[in-house]
Order: sequence, then C-alpha cells, then structure tokens
Amino acid sequence: MGRTPGVRLLLVGFALLLGLGVAVATGAVRVGKVAPPPSGPVIPPLGVAKNGAFTGSGVTFRYPAGWRTLTGAPVPVGELGPMRRIVIGSGAGSDRVVVQAFRLQTPISDATSSALMGVVSQEIAAFAQAEHGTVTSPVKAAALGEMPAFAARASWQGPGGVTMQGRFYFGYEGYAVFEVSCQRATTDPAEIDAGCDQIVKTFKVA
Repeated sequence: MGRTPGVRLLLVGFALLLGLGVAVATGAVRVGKVAPPPSGPVIPPLGVAKNGAFTGSGVTFRYPAGWRTLTGAPVPVGELGPMRRIVIGSGAGSDRVVVQAFRLQTPISDATSSALMGVVSQEIAAFAQAEHGTVTSPVKAAALGEMPAFAARASWQGPGGVTMQGRFYFGYEGYAVFEVSCQRATTDPAEIDAGCDQIVKTFKVA
C-alpha cells in the first residue's frame, strides 16, 4: 500500500538527514545516531502543545489556539532519523505543520552551512519530483525565529488530484537542526499559512 502524501511530507526530514550523510565523507557534517525509545521504534514527541503554546526539548513557539496535536503515521527511527517530532494543525484534511529536531555530530558553521543548503536544495527537489510536483520557490537564506535558516516552497499532487502546497524551513544552531514543514491543499482556506507564519516568527531555542 502506498503512503499518503501527508505521510510522505513527514518523511522529508528523514530524507534530509540521509542527504547530510553524504557530507560525512568530507568531514563537514556528521549525523549522530538516534537510539529507538523504549516503547518501540517510533519518533518520540518533541514536547507539549496546549492552548496555543508549545514547549519541549528546549524549544518554544506559539501557534493558533484552536489547533491541536495530530497523530502522524509511526515512522521508524533510523540512525539518521529525527530525534523528536510534533504534528499540529486544525485537523482539516491533510493541512498540518510538522516540527522536527535533529542532532548532528559536528556543529554547523559558516563554512559548512553552504553544504547544508546544498543538501536541502537536493532533497526538496527530489521530494517534489517524487510527488509529481515542482519547487515553486528555490532554497534561500531565511530565519526560523532568531536562528539562521534555509527556506523553500514546493507544490505536489495530493489525494484526488488536489494540488498541495508546502513551505519548508530548516533552522540550524550549533549541533541542532530544526525543520518546520507546513502543508495545505490549495482548495482549503489559508489558515495554515497564518499559523505557519506564527510558528516561524515565534520559534525559540533555549
């Protein structure tokens, strides 16, 4: 059985870290291994989202108070997988925001950030191609809260042929990489866009 487009989007972060593995050969970026939690091979929650405020894993951000935590499909934790994840949204269709945290073995510096940007560009392009879509805004420098980040946009074919739109942010600080992926169907109200903006602007790392 094929994965739904929503589940595929949840896997973008995993693909990113697989891509970062290419840089290991040069010693530029190294990815730390992540051991599965005692409860089983699924990604543990990033933290707690309640009444429009998220906190956990040294991260805080604000989101629309009417949103709730959504159940994402269990995704096995590989040695290059995300350490923590939370999926939130209004619960309408496939509209959602996925926030994931990764831990690297070596910190991102000015010298290695260009390698990270290249990997992000490759993975977003590969994702769009696999989903019969396109990159609508190439990867460029941005900000995730006060962190430097890379951002891109893509569209792809969703359930029933509906066009999906995605915004991807990859913020980095020291050994940490944080991914915020926002997705919505073009036929749905733009509520997810406003919520995505709120999360990106208020994202803080302790």
